[in-house]
Amino acid sequence: MNIVMLDSDQLAGEPDFPEVDLPKFGWLQYTHTPSEETSERCWRGDVIVSVSTPVDKETIDKAFKLKMIIAAGEKFDHIDIETAQARGIKICNVPGLDPANSAESQQICDSVIETINALVKGQEHNRVA
Repeated sequence: MNIVMLDSDQLAGEPDFPEVDLPKFGWLQYTHTPSEETSERCWRGDVIVSVSTPVDKETIDKAFKLKMIIAAGEKFDHIDIETAQARGIKICNVPGLDPANSAESQQICDSVIETINALVKGQEHNRVA
């Protein structure tokens, strides 16, 4: 499984993502992703994680293995939900937590990994679409 984190600099403080509950996975973490580079960074991703970087139709169409997009925070209006739903891609968020709040950023990281682990186990977690 390949996981792409597009914009970890949008999480306040210095939070750390825990390990994914898989024996083998790839984790690409970018502090910032310009919109013109999003589809190139995500094309092999099974899971895309984004605080606010737009995940648009072009990115979703090129990500041929994509199973899930996680908004790392409560807002998910930067994700093209219609295109994702048309492909059967799950959209999840982290409800009630603000990535700009350093006290909540670690909780967001933990919840993102819980959501990925739930996907692996065939369970639902924080799904919005």
